[in-house]
Amino acid sequence: MLIIGLTGGIACGKSAVSFELKKLGAKILDIDEVTHELLEPAGELFETYVQHFGKYIVAVDGLLNKKIIGEIIFNHPDERAWINSVAHPILLNYARNFLEKCAARGVELAVIEVPLLFEAGWEDLFDEIWAVYVGRARQIWRLTQRDKITQQQAVARLNSQMSQEEVCKRADVVINNKGNISKTRKQIRAALRGRLVRGRSFA
Repeated sequence: MLIIGLTGGIACGKSAVSFELKKLGAKILDIDEVTHELLEPAGELFETYVQHFGKYIVAVDGLLNKKIIGEIIFNHPDERAWINSVAHPILLNYARNFLEKCAARGVELAVIEVPLLFEAGWEDLFDEIWAVYVGRARQIWRLTQRDKITQQQAVARLNSQMSQEEVCKRADVVINNKGNISKTRKQIRAALRGRLVRGRSFA
């Protein structure tokens, strides 16, 4: 079984690459999705966050206010470090359980999408690490459109993470995702060349 860690900066298009890998037969675990589930009212992290930050982070609908949480994460390094120290061990267990299930089922390609892979220190979990890259200007534009935030807020969020250049330097494979899905797809297939997925080899 080939285990790939898929990472990259915020709004760089990791989900698009993940979707293409899924179409090629990969089993995918999205750590962001797991985190969102854990932050639901019945989730493992919900009460922990409320106890630490206070009830002001809970919206009128009883859910955590994602905007407030985002502001905390991207503007307060100490609180971001606390969140990571609480969440990462739990998420790592989910990742390991996912890989155990994949191995038991004879899965050939397992992919875990981890935005902060290097920051979390998960490198040893994977056979290869793929980084998705996009130009900073496009990244800022995508982020402002997706999250409905200002350019200044987008820049602050990007600056709170490891630079794309450093992520790509540490990765085994870099997928340049300029928004042209055809070119992105070709890069993915090239990176899988010679690998057996779903009973067929990529030439």
